[in-house]
Amino acid sequence: MGKGKRVVLVGRPNVGKSVIFNQLTSSYGMVSNYPGTTVEVRKGTGEGSGGSYQVLDSPGIYNLLPFSKEEEVTLNILLEGNIHLVVQVVEGKNIEKTLPFTFQLMETGFPLVLVVNMLDEGERLGIRIDLGELEKKLKIPVVGTVSTRGRGINKLKETIDKELGKKLTKWKIPFALGDYPPAVKEPLQKMVSHMEGYYKFNKRALALMFLQGEARAEEILKKGEGRNYRTLVKIREKESRDFSLLINSWRLGKAREILQGAVHFSREKTISRRDLLSRITLHPLGGLPLLFLVLYIGLYKFVGIFGAGTLVDYLDGQIFELWVIPHLVGAIEHLPLPGLKYLFLSPYGIITLGFRYGLAIVLPIVCTFFLFLSVVEDSGYLPRLAMLLDRFFKKFGLNGRSVIPLVLGLGCGTMAVLSTRTLEGERERFIAVFLLALGVPCSAQLGIIMAMLAMSPAALVIWGAALLVVLSVCGYLMDKFLPGKPSKFYMEIPPLRIPNPGSVLKKTLARVKWYMKEVIPLFLLISVFMVLGSLTGLLTFLTEISAPFLQAMGLPRHLASVFMIGFFRRDYGAAGLYTLLREGELTINQLLVASLTLSLFLPCIAQFVMIIREQGYLKGFIILILVMISAFLAGCLLNLFLTGLSWGGGL
Repeated sequence: MGKGKRVVLVGRPNVGKSVIFNQLTSSYGMVSNYPGTTVEVRKGTGEGSGGSYQVLDSPGIYNLLPFSKEEEVTLNILLEGNIHLVVQVVEGKNIEKTLPFTFQLMETGFPLVLVVNMLDEGERLGIRIDLGELEKKLKIPVVGTVSTRGRGINKLKETIDKELGKKLTKWKIPFALGDYPPAVKEPLQKMVSHMEGYYKFNKRALALMFLQGEARAEEILKKGEGRNYRTLVKIREKESRDFSLLINSWRLGKAREILQGAVHFSREKTISRRDLLSRITLHPLGGLPLLFLVLYIGLYKFVGIFGAGTLVDYLDGQIFELWVIPHLVGAIEHLPLPGLKYLFLSPYGIITLGFRYGLAIVLPIVCTFFLFLSVVEDSGYLPRLAMLLDRFFKKFGLNGRSVIPLVLGLGCGTMAVLSTRTLEGERERFIAVFLLALGVPCSAQLGIIMAMLAMSPAALVIWGAALLVVLSVCGYLMDKFLPGKPSKFYMEIPPLRIPNPGSVLKKTLARVKWYMKEVIPLFLLISVFMVLGSLTGLLTFLTEISAPFLQAMGLPRHLASVFMIGFFRRDYGAAGLYTLLREGELTINQLLVASLTLSLFLPCIAQFVMIIREQGYLKGFIILILVMISAFLAGCLLNLFLTGLSWGGGL
């Protein structure tokens, strides 16, 4: 993971850990997948008096008994060792809930710094924390911060620098955590006395995790103990107790004991406008209208109208059409090989399709969406949206946590499929991946389609309603026919905040950098494939095969190439429709049917590859077939509906 000393940030989701990471590293960091998984871990470099050190921003975790793939990654980071300092970030107003996890981290034996973040939120609620008293009782460094304002960050940097300068003494637990009830203490002592292996983790902490049935601890002990592992199993089975309940109850009682005299509550608590707004976002009567307002202003007006309309018109119509393409055409026309001219300048050429669509049509839409998403993330609105929609999502076998992948899908389906790792069960992941592949258009496709349909408000409403109906029906059927039960839902609710412009800009630039690095080369590769398909007659062959299906939906035959392009990139297909609309080759009814079918059609090839990686080949191809059938049926039904409207004098 890199040379030098390593600092790991841990904590529950939505406690400001990522903001502290940005403050410590002065950057958004480098994002990479944890080895063997698709869960992302950010890495950056901090500077101290003893030189630079590596900082890892681990995925959110509630305790050392993980429920999700992301929590497993954080546990694995800790279990692998090579850690010089653990920095736990907790929320000031919920410190009683998070202190039991602090005890778990202390029991691992790693040097630990406790960061009590969001002190301003606690103070606003009448909660005052005596950090000195807390530090005295825990016997570990305690630092208070308000990360969004930079308050306490310098003190935190000094504390980290000081702790890294000390000699690393693993397995030293700061204060007596051994006062567990006899029902836990006796088997724990027996188990530790029988453990013979060498571990990168405190034996006592491993034994506690093993008593509670943690799978990773069982795996490590089975490998480290060999035949002696059976002895440990017998010790656990002999007691036949609910060790998790006993251990958690003790830790909660210990937390309350520690906090006595360290946390003070004021009698006067006022409800601020921010508190009132927070309550509104969580109540259906206020939350749903607010959701539609956010989507209308953020997605429709900012991404759809400004990004896909104003910016695209300027970049494509002014910059590319009047300046970039004429200059490139003039340069390439002098090339001696006619094949190169066709490769670059044909309708599917690298310049006319690849660079133009990727930079002039898709890039401005992606940029505006990433900016919108970063603002929503930093405001604390996404977790509230998850709580608001939890009951609704349960009708489709999902829960409120699924709102995050589905919202991310509006940015990029490939990233959204990755984020389904945060969902607890295989059943939820399959349903979420299917819905993402079926009917959650990426920002580029969504912006273009909304810009096209904006000419007819009725068409835009019908398209949106039809898309929601298809998603709802398919999700409902999935929930009814798939075996298993939904997982339980839990989520921390952070305070509502005004987004920090610097943090928003860093996130947006990091995502745009990812787009330029990962997606633009794919656009160019797709252009090459399309040129080859045109030269070999493959496009013509596929057009003939798909003609009956297109005619059943009331669409012209030449739209087959648009759907083919849509498989390589969904936004390419939408851009193709945009071009045909400008040329006057589609009626409003055909545009509406094509837009719905394209929105529901196959996921782009990058998303499909990720689906295969996440779900396996069998489930991946099942999803592909189901999506194709659903898109075709929806297109046919919408065509029949619009035909009926036309007879009645409608669209």
